[in-house]
Amino acid sequence: MTMRVIGGTEATKGRYSYAVSLQDKFGHFCGGSLIAKDIVLSAAHCMGTEGGYNQDPGYNAVIGRHNLNTTEGVEVSVKTEITHPDYDWGTTNNDFMILVLNQSITGAGLVRVSPDIVPVGQGVTVMGWGDTDIADHLQTMPDELMETEVFVVSNEECDQSKGTAGGGYELDYHGQITENMLCAEDVTAEDACQGDSGGPLVIKDSSGDLQVGVVSWGISCAHDDFPGVYSRISAQYEWIRQQVCAESSEPPASFECESLALQASSNVGGWTPIVSEDFAGGFGMFDRHGNDATHYNAAMNRDGVVRIHTGEGGISTMKSNTISIQSSTFTRIKVSFSFYAIAMDHSDDLCLDYEIDDGAITGEKCWSSLHAFELSRWYDDMSFEFSSSNAQNLSIRFSVKGDDVVDEVMISSVSIEGLE
Repeated sequence: MTMRVIGGTEATKGRYSYAVSLQDKFGHFCGGSLIAKDIVLSAAHCMGTEGGYNQDPGYNAVIGRHNLNTTEGVEVSVKTEITHPDYDWGTTNNDFMILVLNQSITGAGLVRVSPDIVPVGQGVTVMGWGDTDIADHLQTMPDELMETEVFVVSNEECDQSKGTAGGGYELDYHGQITENMLCAEDVTAEDACQGDSGGPLVIKDSSGDLQVGVVSWGISCAHDDFPGVYSRISAQYEWIRQQVCAESSEPPASFECESLALQASSNVGGWTPIVSEDFAGGFGMFDRHGNDATHYNAAMNRDGVVRIHTGEGGISTMKSNTISIQSSTFTRIKVSFSFYAIAMDHSDDLCLDYEIDDGAITGEKCWSSLHAFELSRWYDDMSFEFSSSNAQNLSIRFSVKGDDVVDEVMISSVSIEGLE
């Protein structure tokens, strides 16, 4: 579902000169933000043609027009649409799109794209020209740019959202909130919705606003039970940076484009060890109360092994202690491990999930015993990568999910590395 500003107020004229209205022959249909003089950041679901790299999509970007009924500002045709290569229509994951304009814009401010993870509770501002009526069956489109403040909630809390919407149906976000998404809400019925999609979510700052999200989707609008969902810029900052550096005739200095070639060269084989565990002396970094695991000095021809086996409810877990990565410059984290599966049915899974900054960002990957691995053999090359720009801490958790109490997995080593 696309998004709008609900319960907001009219923005001060000129305050958000980087706000962009995308318009086709029917008028405004999505928002965006000017992040370079010839580059607009928007949402992939706003694309005018099929996804990928599209020339001349057939619509314009309007910059510097507070009231859409006027002719103020400038109107520039969009030369190229570049949608994120991993954008998923079905889940709205990686809902990012770069628009290259046919000419550079002068006289309009730029918003700085932030690589930083946004802390839970942070006040953020969303703006747009979308629908202002909270009723799902009514639509009131403003002429002026509207804004409202909302507050960031953790992905874990957001994923647990459920309630009644859409004509009385029971709906939920369960399993839909990915590491590439950011959730925000307000207790006074303020939100974004239809018509605001692609617009910026920013942290206001007197020295220049910082964009941390892109309006993406949500259930209903300003609903008490469902936060608005935004594309999380910190998760895909490097992709945005690479597109701006490659496509803009005048990329902002903040993107440090001159260092990209050097960075690419240094990243070859450039994973830096953060922490590792071989279980030689016990659980080590997994020494937590509540873990459903047993330590063995030796098992299955390996020294130092932990056994995770399904408990009550068909799931067992082993979670690590909190791992500090404060002051690091890692943009990605890789977890590698060795494991041996025992007595798992085809419907059973081995899962690895993570939490960044005390649950501000979460994610999970599962391997099915039907497709990903065989029983009774060691696998030493399993790994999972995820984004981590400017994270302060993280924790990981292994889970065995099965239908009975005999499903179990042995793990002999775990290593965590970071990539700058």
